[in-house]
Amino acid sequence: MQDFIQELRHAARMLARHPGFTAVALFTLALGIAANTAIFSVADAVLFSPLPYATPDRLVMVWGMSPNRDRQTVSPANFLDWRAQTESFEGMAAFSHVPFNLAGDGTPEVVRGASVSANFFQVLGTPAALGTTFLASAEGAGAPNTVVLGHGLWKRRFGGDPRVLGRMLRLNDVSYEVVGVMPERFEWPTVVPTHVSAADAPQLFVPAVHRDIPQLGTDTTQDTSAWRDGNYLRVVGRLKPGVTLEGASRELDTIAARLAQEYPESNARSGIGLVPLREQLVGNVRSALWVLLAAVGLVLVIACANVANLFLARASARRQELTVRLALGARRSQLVRQLLTESVLLALAAGALGLLLALWGMDALLALVPPELPRLGAVGLDGRVLAFTLLTSLATGVLFGLVPALQASRPDLNGVLRQGGGGRFSGAGQRSRGALVVGEVALAVVLLISAGLLLRSLWSMQAVELGFRADGVLTWRVSLPAAEYPDDARQAAFFQRLQERVEALPGVKSVGAVSDLPLGGDNIWRVMDIEGQPRPEAGDERSVGFQVVTPGYFRTLGIPLKRGRDVASSDRADTQLVVLVNESTARQYWPGQEPLGQRIRLGSDSDAPWRTVVGVVGDVRQGGALKEPRPEVYVAALQDTFHFILFTARTEGDPARLVSGVREAVAALDPNLAIAQVRTMEEVIASAMARPRFLSTLVALFAVLALLLAGVGLSGVIAYMARQRTQEIGIRMALGARPVDVLRLVLGRGMRLALAGVGLGLVGAWAATRGMASQLYGVSATDPLTFGGLALVVMAVTLVATWLPARRATRVDPLVAMRSG
Repeated sequence: MQDFIQELRHAARMLARHPGFTAVALFTLALGIAANTAIFSVADAVLFSPLPYATPDRLVMVWGMSPNRDRQTVSPANFLDWRAQTESFEGMAAFSHVPFNLAGDGTPEVVRGASVSANFFQVLGTPAALGTTFLASAEGAGAPNTVVLGHGLWKRRFGGDPRVLGRMLRLNDVSYEVVGVMPERFEWPTVVPTHVSAADAPQLFVPAVHRDIPQLGTDTTQDTSAWRDGNYLRVVGRLKPGVTLEGASRELDTIAARLAQEYPESNARSGIGLVPLREQLVGNVRSALWVLLAAVGLVLVIACANVANLFLARASARRQELTVRLALGARRSQLVRQLLTESVLLALAAGALGLLLALWGMDALLALVPPELPRLGAVGLDGRVLAFTLLTSLATGVLFGLVPALQASRPDLNGVLRQGGGGRFSGAGQRSRGALVVGEVALAVVLLISAGLLLRSLWSMQAVELGFRADGVLTWRVSLPAAEYPDDARQAAFFQRLQERVEALPGVKSVGAVSDLPLGGDNIWRVMDIEGQPRPEAGDERSVGFQVVTPGYFRTLGIPLKRGRDVASSDRADTQLVVLVNESTARQYWPGQEPLGQRIRLGSDSDAPWRTVVGVVGDVRQGGALKEPRPEVYVAALQDTFHFILFTARTEGDPARLVSGVREAVAALDPNLAIAQVRTMEEVIASAMARPRFLSTLVALFAVLALLLAGVGLSGVIAYMARQRTQEIGIRMALGARPVDVLRLVLGRGMRLALAGVGLGLVGAWAATRGMASQLYGVSATDPLTFGGLALVVMAVTLVATWLPARRATRVDPLVAMRSG
């Protein structure tokens, strides 16, 4: 122990004697460690940390499965049958996302909420922090209206007052009694597919799975347990101990087959699928995070290679000291241990500095993270991240210190003592430094090509034709409580009056509304019958996206009217029912025919009314920016009103200036209502592109950092080699060599190393980018233009990095150089 303490003191003294060397190495390593710590903190929260539920490995999502194996939400009746008939689960719970108008207690606001089955919190294994969750009887028709608050809403709206229990709240103009408050650590299991991001987790919960909620526009006591066509529930289940995913899947397949026989109209060819909750939460984020971890890891390796080169140069200058110690009887293992102690001590100091840098930059990183990334609330510098930083620092110290220690601990005793401590490189030392530089350049090439592919992919995504114009458009959502607006006529009248008021505001060009905005990804689907064509068999029905629109919607978003007319204010419930279709619907269902005048029926009910096609509009990417347009139909809002609707308004200037006017217009019509989801359409598009932008931005940043480190490393090696050959260069110049000959000599060495690194990097990039194909859009993982172009960029950077020390070498005074030998 005494020896170890002495070695630490000696290492600290040696580092302190060379403050310039120590500062450069320290900062280089700290940057790499900080980047790794920050990215690992995100990846750890999403990929590795246990979910905050009891025995989370037994939690699974239970989905309805279409014939083509697409995951689907579930109807209340199917959910109740699954829960009653399965023996593989301890419990099965359902939930859906619902916005609530919270009024009567301060300023009205729209609060994100969820309707859940009474056993939802028991299935997750998360009790209330204050009060209780729901009784088993709470979800039945006619049960009292109760609500559980999220911790954030409780603190923000009610000041964390424990006396909130028993208080009556007005939600959608209906009274609810507060029975509990969830703990601060409770995490909502945000799942894909859903339009609700992790940042938009519900703030209150009501037990309303198989009775309708006020939001849906019907009586709160209506029993929906027989609904088999209305698929809107998501289901989470807890497997019994010892039950495997495969065993539970087999049982659910049997249940699905049984229900298909009993209810062929709704359940034919429908299946049931299981997905572990962890896998469901992570979704396709997993591969993106692994790409980031790999990229930031390569940056650290390049930083280590740079510092290793610094240590090799320093070891060369210390050859006489080390040789004398060996001559006096020191063992080689002692020298290796001493040199490794110095490198590890430096790495630990860099780790501490890197931790501070990561803590300082965490807010900036989280600002880049897309809001739909799961478990964002769990991101932080906790004990697991601190342990990772410590282990990374120790590994880094060994990684960059081992090769210099081994090289420096076996010098040529006779040669060194005869030279009197000259600091020339041995052949092995030169080869080591050259190999490190080649490796740095190769890794920089891999990172730069990966970033180039991601940036080209992002550019392709942004160039996708979305089918609408986003500039100058403001959007907001209005939800009407059924208690105050119990029928279609009142809802339609309110939306029409609001549209007229907003149209009258200064700077407004046009206003329209729709049930679901483009790129929303949570489209409503309806079965479509076509007059004169036979109805398909159960399970093969024609499914089309269903949208409710007001006059002015297509004009506001710049969606072109291809044929026919738009919906009009004269299209009311007592007039002919009309519908518009998009071009995909016209092409798919009336190929070579005129769709105008055709009649369709929407819904599985054979008694549903016929609607006449009066117009054809352009295709819009409704389901997402990267999803091809699918068949869509648009019905007039005054003929099929929704309880909620999303308004759009095109303005002359900044659309954000319209917000206050919209709030005043809503308050003038109903002071208990509030607007929600206030965004510009450009923000909607930015949100849709957030994940690819996050990935490409960070990888590009790491790639540039890696290229700079590789350039600095190459420049340092060439400069050192040029200094070692100062006498040789002086002799050459004394014998008539021109500066251009010296420049060619030094540049040649540097460019040979660069070429070797680029060649190796191209091979590595060809192999590495295949693993990130799922993150690319519109560009091949082996795109030759990206590979070739960025290889030339690396060569240009390395040429500059080599030219600088080569240029200095041409200014050597031959007489001074020969005397220095």
